[in-house]
Amino acid sequence: MKKIEQLFSVLTGISLVVLFLVTFAQVIQRYVFQMPMPWATDVIRIFFVYSVFFGMAVGLFKKSHLNIDVLLQVFPSKTRPYFDLISNVVIFIFLACLLRYSIPFMQANADQYTPYLMFPMSYVYAVIPITVLSMLIFLTIDSFQIVGGFFKHTPKA
Repeated sequence: MKKIEQLFSVLTGISLVVLFLVTFAQVIQRYVFQMPMPWATDVIRIFFVYSVFFGMAVGLFKKSHLNIDVLLQVFPSKTRPYFDLISNVVIFIFLACLLRYSIPFMQANADQYTPYLMFPMSYVYAVIPITVLSMLIFLTIDSFQIVGGFFKHTPKA
């Protein structure tokens, strides 16, 4: 999973760099030279979607998604694994629903293309099931590790 996390981190970075450069070039081109770059809108849309979903996966892999820290501070530290497991289950359910509907969504857009680049929108939206499936696999592995920690026997002195 570490390799996938690194790959998604690199892809997120590349997406954000492309997003920034094309947006900057579009602004300069439009307001300095009074010549719009119509294709830039397509590139910005594509790389924005990619950066969101790759970034979402990286955030999940690093466990930097939202938690309710107030609850974790109120309860004893022994309860932390239980909250982590509940968090994993809630996120898993959400992602399973997202995966369920992302594939028909991607297929429904198979006949649509970006206006200027004529890039198939199904390729743009293919990032959704790919990243969501990776996150579901990660959550499954992480949840088994948490549950396995419940059964570890610590010897008493």
